[in-house]
Amino acid sequence: MKTLIAFFALILTFNLGLAHYTIPDFISGGSPSADWKYIRETANYQSNGPLTDVTDPEIRCYELDMQTTPASTGTITVSAGDTIALHVASSFGGAQFYLSCAQVDVVNGGSGNPGPLVSFPGVYTGYEPGILINIYDLPSNFTGYQSPGPAVWSG
Repeated sequence: MKTLIAFFALILTFNLGLAHYTIPDFISGGSPSADWKYIRETANYQSNGPLTDVTDPEIRCYELDMQTTPASTGTITVSAGDTIALHVASSFGGAQFYLSCAQVDVVNGGSGNPGPLVSFPGVYTGYEPGILINIYDLPSNFTGYQSPGPAVWSG
């Protein structure tokens, strides 16, 4: 009996540790939208598989169809200030990206000019500390996760 319980615990742990996802709903004002209404339907919407090549044009939105998907996705309008919703990275090309793009029109904002601006693909090489990291064997001098890309704009 103990062996059987240990076996099921191992299966449960294995399944939880390998979870993948898509983000089909946009949550605004605490309410989720219908699936893929404001989020571009992703190429992995059925398989939940990752994108691993940071130089692939699909790093932009991982769209099912890069020509028709944007036009068939609705745009949600939110006001500025509204509240709206990586493993296997120990070798180059191992980081797994699960991404989606929402089409959002932000209104009632300021007159700032965010920067620096970056391009996708192009912003990452795959060697950034936040992308090339073995989360299961962190170095002894690890001081915390470094998010890849430019600093978050504040203005």
